[in-house]
Amino acid sequence: MNFPEQPHAISRRLLIAIGIGTLSGLLCGMLNPRLDGTLVDLGWSFNAARDLIAQRDPYRHPVSANLVPYPLTAAIIVAPWAILPGNIGLILLFGLATGLLAYGVLHDNQYWRLILFATPSYLMAVKSMQWSPLFMAVLFFPALAPILLAKPTLGFPVACSIRWTIPRLLGIVLIGGVSLLIMPNWPIRWIAQTGDYDGLIPLLSPLGPVFLCSLFFWRNAQARFFFLLTITPQHRLFYDQLLLWMIPQTKRQMLLLIITSWIAFFYVRQKFTTFWASGPYLLTLVYLPAFLIVLWQQQSVQRFYHRYIPRRKQPDSGPS
Repeated sequence: MNFPEQPHAISRRLLIAIGIGTLSGLLCGMLNPRLDGTLVDLGWSFNAARDLIAQRDPYRHPVSANLVPYPLTAAIIVAPWAILPGNIGLILLFGLATGLLAYGVLHDNQYWRLILFATPSYLMAVKSMQWSPLFMAVLFFPALAPILLAKPTLGFPVACSIRWTIPRLLGIVLIGGVSLLIMPNWPIRWIAQTGDYDGLIPLLSPLGPVFLCSLFFWRNAQARFFFLLTITPQHRLFYDQLLLWMIPQTKRQMLLLIITSWIAFFYVRQKFTTFWASGPYLLTLVYLPAFLIVLWQQQSVQRFYHRYIPRRKQPDSGPS
């Protein structure tokens, strides 16, 4: 029998979410004090929205592997925040996104899930003004699904994991329609500027055949989500991998993934001058542990383990 959640539990979750959201928004604002001319991630979206308001071409900037523009839908989505001066809109939007995510992960009052805010993926998302915390929040609040149009590549596994309703589909149509009304040729111009995108697709890596085994457990939600992430183009800068923290279902699983991810992060930071070299370490120390967690979550695997893997016998303590 499911009992209704107590009001004090809801209040506690709300206070925690507000606190985490406030701190993360302020931290994001401190790390990104100026948005003028910032042409990556949420910064591109904010500046593109301000370009549209000022009747400037948001796709006029030179592109490179470090500067790949977003769909114009990203600018439409952040436009209400972009009209605020400076980085105030960024602080409010990022803080709200993180607060919603914190409230969502505590839906079952398992407070250990807040560990995800201490992961390198989340901290890099704060530093780089990333969409991944907001996309992760969509898994808990599917009514926000239209914002997935801001970054369709990363939004794909989320879109495949939620239930679509008529209002959510209408939101997609509205945002897409407004963007085409403002700039009818933006999809062609955007696609033409994405040629330098140097994304990582885990399924096409040497570990791809291993990750493909997750299809054997397609009926399991975590296995499906993992597979969808492996076919998603993503950056090597850790922040796109934040969605992997939806896979752990116990505290031990969460701790395993956070330990291996921090090992990968610090190793890359110490050994290389750029995080663009982190691909092999993301695969072996983030994706591979997540895959092993998916395997362990399957009842058939656990039954096999308990049946065929010998366990060390406990010593007989003898009579007291």
